[in-house]
Amino acid sequence: MILSCLVAASASDFNQDVEMTWGGDRAKILKGGRLLTLSLDKFSGSGFQSKREYLFGRIDIHIKLVAG
Repeated sequence: MILSCLVAASASDFNQDVEMTWGGDRAKILKGGRLLTLSLDKFSGSGFQSKREYLFGRIDIHIKLVAG
């Protein structure tokens, strides 16, 4: 099973705001920093973390499961 996750930024730039913590090529920042993609396959996953601390926040994630 492969799990893909897309996270879109409305006013920020993921290149400036987050760092990829693990996952190698499974974690990517695309579209000039406006789109973050994370993938999970049967071997490993991927992750990221904020470069700053926040009192509160919101993250919306769209998840697509691939058949099979």
